[in-house]
Amino acid sequence: MPKISIQSWLLLAVLAIIWGSSFILMKKGLLVFSSNQVAALRIFIAMLGLLPFVVYSFKRVARKDYGVLVLVALFGSGMPPFLFTYAQTQISSALTGLLNAITPLFTFLFGLLIWRLVFKWQKFVGVVIGLVGAIGLILFSAPLESGSNNWFGLFVILATASYALNANLIKQYCQNISPIAISTIGFVFIGPLAGVYLFSTDFLEIMRTDPGANQALFLISILALVGTALANILYFRLTQLTDALFASTVTYLIPIVAILWGIWDGETVDWTYFIGMLLILCGVYLTSRK
Repeated sequence: MPKISIQSWLLLAVLAIIWGSSFILMKKGLLVFSSNQVAALRIFIAMLGLLPFVVYSFKRVARKDYGVLVLVALFGSGMPPFLFTYAQTQISSALTGLLNAITPLFTFLFGLLIWRLVFKWQKFVGVVIGLVGAIGLILFSAPLESGSNNWFGLFVILATASYALNANLIKQYCQNISPIAISTIGFVFIGPLAGVYLFSTDFLEIMRTDPGANQALFLISILALVGTALANILYFRLTQLTDALFASTVTYLIPIVAILWGIWDGETVDWTYFIGMLLILCGVYLTSRK
């Protein structure tokens, strides 16, 4: 892996801020729409936001690459939104964000098992340390809400496996494809399907009758355009600049952003938070160090 540049670290930080804030937006959307509607809206609106880049994208991608771009879209942008929102019908947005930190472990394992990447103890130790920090945050800072079902966290774990597979696909097969083209073409394939599903539900009826629908739609639009369309482009670029494992460590920083949101919102923070964050930062350092 090449030396980690300042640009890569900046991309990692920006992505952590964007994705660390996305779970609260999903939670607000779920107050009005069903989990599948929130996911479909996220995909459909992201597609609309990327339409201006369609001509540019198709001119820069060979037809032989369409297949892998469909897989990237499916595992990176198609399945996870439905899995995350369904999980958040039973568990808190904070816990969802924290469980997302498992992604680098799957990225590391898929790289070894499927693509036969070289095993490096330093990276493995970094993944484990970061994972321990994330689990510590889950245990000490994200108690389940009353009436929630902890087993729904399995849907988040499945989503992290999907993200990890996506990260390896990008690094192995999309290294020379424009990040804008990767994201745009992917959403062109999955966006219309999400739109067909969305308008087959009672979405329009909710928009007409629910007084909170406009605000929820606005927040989901931010989630789609910033937390999905823009974030995907930045993530694809980060993966190309570094490697799949380093790019996936953004999910270790997401819990930190979630905790900072909690502090801003008046939540109590004790010393265990800072120990967890320190372990996460150590894990990120080890996975990125040559």
